[in-house]
Amino acid sequence: MKIIITESQFADIFFNRRIQRIEELVTKKMKYYPPCDYTYDSYYAFFDYYGDVRNGVIRQIIEDTQLDWDSDDNIKKIEDLSESMDKWMYERFYDKVRGYYNKVLSKGCKE
Repeated sequence: MKIIITESQFADIFFNRRIQRIEELVTKKMKYYPPCDYTYDSYYAFFDYYGDVRNGVIRQIIEDTQLDWDSDDNIKKIEDLSESMDKWMYERFYDKVRGYYNKVLSKGCKE
């Protein structure tokens, strides 16, 4: 049996796989950075936690692309990718990260 995938279906599959990879990384980075280490300020600590999770995901995605970090040609590409991911990750993952952060802190932190 032969399956034919159109160009738009390929784009959808490609995009969905990348989103799944990013979702896996967000979950992994939320556990990597313990929320209990971010209790020093009731307002700003979460934003530091979210920033660390987000930056960890972005760095891993850039490493997955295997771009040469030292190449002058790739520096602009890496900066553009980082800025783009920074913007759209907020809308997609902010609530997920906030929920995990609040859940862990509500259980209490051992010091």
